Amino acid sequence: MYCPKCKGVELKKIVFDGMELDECPECKGIWFDFEELDVILESEGVEAIEGEDEVWHEADDSKDGHCPKCGGDGNMVPVHNVEHGIHIDTCTVCYGKWLDGGELKIMREKGVFDSIRSFIASIYK
Repeated sequence: MYCPKCKGVELKKIVFDGMELDECPECKGIWFDFEELDVILESEGVEAIEGEDEVWHEADDSKDGHCPKCGGDGNMVPVHNVEHGIHIDTCTVCYGKWLDGGELKIMREKGVFDSIRSFIASIYK
């Protein structure tokens, strides 16, 4: 499979808790098959795949990405996650999810109240 953001870069396999995930070695984005993200978020020790010194890579949600799993049959759409203030690129065919580098860490660390404050502040800018 190839990174939907860094065209032509092959994703590398990483194994966590018996699940095989796919990570881009350049942008550090991670592909999650259907329901894997939910399982990962509830797992212990996820920081092992987040990386201690990961560099945040600005998400480019303006790029139309093709699903790496479906081989381009499905376009991914950015679904806004209000709770965490990020967009999760989601395939409309297989329901896999792409998190840009750093977004997994945001999902695990950012509290609900921080997200609500950020959302309200963005409305009144």
